[in-house]
Amino acid sequence: MKIGKKYIKYLCIFLLVTNLCSILLAILHYFIGLNIVVGTLFSILIVISWFLNISLIIFTDYKIVKSSTTGKRINRLAYGFLAVQIIAIFLLVGGLFLLNASWFTPLLQYSLILIGFLSFFMYGAIFSYFNIKALDNREVWKFE
Repeated sequence: MKIGKKYIKYLCIFLLVTNLCSILLAILHYFIGLNIVVGTLFSILIVISWFLNISLIIFTDYKIVKSSTTGKRINRLAYGFLAVQIIAIFLLVGGLFLLNASWFTPLLQYSLILIGFLSFFMYGAIFSYFNIKALDNREVWKFE
């Protein structure tokens, strides 16, 4: 299957928008609270952006030239993104686990959840932005 540069640019722009929307809705949910309809749409947006971020990581691993300096930087960002995902999952699970503890401060519990959530989507937005910037550089990508 041949995927062109135009489709990857659209994917990166879509991911940049969905990651920024996820960050904005997370902050609104944290401070204001959202009703059930907006919360359902928010969770659908989260799942879509989560899987598309992972697919962008896989695609960049196959299509990037790792010998160029920009290609190395984007490849390291991709592997750093995977590490951030793992750490974010531990923060989310730890925060949810501590919600049941009566001896723990609620501010710290919700802060762990928010930091884990926001770190994933902030890093995803940064990764999408760097891919958009480097997409026009012929030395970085192996498009046919």
